[in-house]
Amino acid sequence: MNRYLSIAIGFLSMFLLAGCIGENYDFSPPTVMVFTPDGDDFQETLAEANIDWEYDDKYNKETEDIQALADMQNNIYFKPRELVTLNMENGTFDPNKIKVSVMQNENKIELEYFIVNQTFNVPKEKGKYILIVDIETDKGTAQFVGNIVVQ
Repeated sequence: MNRYLSIAIGFLSMFLLAGCIGENYDFSPPTVMVFTPDGDDFQETLAEANIDWEYDDKYNKETEDIQALADMQNNIYFKPRELVTLNMENGTFDPNKIKVSVMQNENKIELEYFIVNQTFNVPKEKGKYILIVDIETDKGTAQFVGNIVVQ
Protein backbone atom coordinates (compact mmCIF):
# COMPACT_ATOMS: atom_id res chain seq x y z
CA MET A 1 0.00 0.00 0.00
CA ASN A 2 2.85 2.35 0.89
CA ARG A 3 4.47 1.63 -2.46
CA TYR A 4 1.29 2.50 -4.39
CA LEU A 5 0.97 5.75 -2.48
CA SER A 6 4.58 6.67 -3.32
CA ILE A 7 4.01 5.93 -7.02
CA ALA A 8 0.79 7.97 -7.06
CA ILE A 9 2.49 10.93 -5.36
CA GLY A 10 5.39 10.64 -7.83
CA PHE A 11 3.06 10.74 -10.85
CA LEU A 12 1.08 13.64 -9.39
CA SER A 13 4.29 15.60 -8.77
CA MET A 14 5.48 14.88 -12.30
CA PHE A 15 2.22 16.16 -13.83
CA LEU A 16 2.26 19.29 -11.69
CA LEU A 17 5.86 20.09 -12.63
CA ALA A 18 5.20 19.43 -16.32
CA GLY A 19 2.50 22.13 -16.24
CA CYS A 20 4.96 24.64 -14.75
CA ILE A 21 7.60 24.01 -17.40
CA GLY A 22 5.29 24.56 -20.40
CA GLU A 23 6.08 27.37 -22.84
CA ASN A 24 4.04 30.54 -22.98
CA TYR A 25 3.29 31.90 -26.46
CA ASP A 26 2.17 35.41 -27.36
CA PHE A 27 -0.70 35.31 -29.88
CA SER A 28 -1.32 39.07 -29.90
CA PRO A 29 -1.06 41.18 -33.06
CA PRO A 30 2.41 42.44 -33.88
CA THR A 31 3.87 45.82 -33.07
CA VAL A 32 5.05 47.45 -36.31
CA MET A 33 7.94 49.91 -36.41
CA VAL A 34 9.72 51.69 -39.25
CA PHE A 35 13.36 52.71 -39.44
CA THR A 36 15.99 53.46 -42.06
CA PRO A 37 18.68 50.81 -42.37
CA ASP A 38 21.33 53.35 -43.43
CA GLY A 39 22.44 53.96 -39.86
CA ASP A 40 20.04 56.65 -38.61
CA ASP A 41 19.40 55.88 -34.98
CA PHE A 42 15.63 56.20 -34.83
CA GLN A 43 12.68 53.87 -34.84
CA GLU A 44 9.03 54.93 -34.86
CA THR A 45 6.11 52.70 -33.88
CA LEU A 46 3.05 52.83 -36.14
CA ALA A 47 -0.44 53.14 -34.64
CA GLU A 48 -2.92 50.25 -34.71
CA ALA A 49 -5.80 51.26 -36.96
CA ASN A 50 -7.94 48.21 -37.74
CA ILE A 51 -7.39 44.83 -36.10
CA ASP A 52 -9.47 41.71 -36.78
CA TRP A 53 -7.65 39.09 -34.72
CA GLU A 54 -9.37 35.70 -34.79
CA TYR A 55 -7.35 34.30 -31.89
CA ASP A 56 -8.84 36.65 -29.28
CA ASP A 57 -11.54 39.31 -29.64
CA LYS A 58 -9.88 41.53 -27.01
CA TYR A 59 -7.40 42.66 -29.67
CA ASN A 60 -10.04 43.66 -32.23
CA LYS A 61 -10.26 47.33 -33.07
CA GLU A 62 -12.02 49.37 -35.74
CA THR A 63 -10.98 52.88 -36.76
CA GLU A 64 -13.47 54.86 -38.83
CA ASP A 65 -11.10 57.69 -39.77
CA ILE A 66 -7.50 56.60 -40.33
CA GLN A 67 -6.66 60.15 -41.47
CA ALA A 68 -7.51 61.47 -38.00
CA LEU A 69 -5.55 58.66 -36.33
CA ALA A 70 -2.52 59.29 -38.54
CA ASP A 71 -2.68 63.03 -37.81
CA MET A 72 -2.23 62.25 -34.10
CA GLN A 73 1.05 60.42 -34.78
CA ASN A 74 4.54 61.94 -34.89
CA ASN A 75 5.85 62.93 -38.31
CA ILE A 76 8.53 60.58 -39.60
CA TYR A 77 10.94 62.29 -41.99
CA PHE A 78 12.50 60.61 -45.03
CA LYS A 79 14.39 61.55 -48.16
CA PRO A 80 12.83 60.86 -51.59
CA ARG A 81 13.03 57.13 -52.49
CA GLU A 82 14.71 56.37 -49.15
CA LEU A 83 14.84 52.70 -48.21
CA VAL A 84 12.77 51.95 -45.08
CA THR A 85 12.64 48.75 -43.03
CA LEU A 86 9.52 47.38 -41.33
CA ASN A 87 10.18 45.71 -38.00
CA MET A 88 7.40 43.46 -36.66
CA GLU A 89 7.74 42.42 -33.03
CA ASN A 90 5.65 40.50 -30.53
CA GLY A 91 3.03 37.95 -31.32
CA THR A 92 3.33 34.50 -32.81
CA PHE A 93 1.93 34.50 -36.34
CA ASP A 94 2.75 33.62 -39.93
CA PRO A 95 2.30 36.56 -42.32
CA ASN A 96 0.48 35.53 -45.50
CA LYS A 97 0.54 38.94 -47.16
CA ILE A 98 1.97 42.37 -46.33
CA LYS A 99 0.97 45.48 -48.26
CA VAL A 100 2.54 48.90 -47.81
CA SER A 101 0.89 51.99 -49.26
CA VAL A 102 0.80 55.74 -48.84
CA MET A 103 -2.16 58.07 -49.13
CA GLN A 104 -2.12 61.76 -49.97
CA ASN A 105 -5.27 63.81 -50.71
CA GLU A 106 -7.45 60.70 -51.15
CA ASN A 107 -4.93 59.22 -53.65
CA LYS A 108 -3.66 55.84 -52.47
CA ILE A 109 -0.40 54.50 -53.93
CA GLU A 110 0.72 50.93 -53.25
CA LEU A 111 4.46 50.69 -52.70
CA GLU A 112 6.58 47.69 -53.63
CA TYR A 113 7.34 45.71 -50.48
CA PHE A 114 10.35 43.39 -50.45
CA ILE A 115 9.40 40.58 -48.09
CA VAL A 116 12.89 39.02 -48.00
CA ASN A 117 14.48 41.99 -46.23
CA GLN A 118 11.21 43.64 -45.07
CA THR A 119 11.89 46.93 -46.86
CA PHE A 120 10.18 49.44 -49.13
CA ASN A 121 11.06 52.79 -50.69
CA VAL A 122 9.13 55.95 -49.86
CA PRO A 123 7.77 57.96 -52.83
CA LYS A 124 10.10 60.21 -54.79
CA GLU A 125 7.62 63.12 -54.69
CA LYS A 126 8.05 65.41 -51.69
CA GLY A 127 5.12 65.97 -49.36
CA LYS A 128 3.21 64.61 -46.39
CA TYR A 129 1.69 61.12 -46.63
CA ILE A 130 -0.22 58.66 -44.49
CA LEU A 131 1.74 55.41 -44.35
CA ILE A 132 -0.54 52.34 -44.29
CA VAL A 133 0.70 48.82 -43.55
CA ASP A 134 -1.81 45.97 -44.03
CA ILE A 135 -0.85 42.54 -42.69
CA GLU A 136 -2.78 39.32 -43.33
CA THR A 137 -1.73 36.42 -41.09
CA ASP A 138 -2.88 32.99 -40.01
CA LYS A 139 -4.32 34.66 -36.87
CA GLY A 140 -6.20 37.53 -38.57
CA THR A 141 -5.61 40.91 -40.18
CA ALA A 142 -4.03 44.07 -38.84
CA GLN A 143 -3.65 47.58 -40.23
CA PHE A 144 -1.15 50.15 -38.97
CA VAL A 145 -0.77 53.83 -39.87
CA GLY A 146 1.73 56.61 -39.44
CA ASN A 147 2.63 60.04 -40.81
CA ILE A 148 5.58 60.34 -43.14
CA VAL A 149 7.06 63.48 -44.63
CA VAL A 150 9.25 63.17 -47.71
CA GLN A 151 11.55 66.19 -47.87
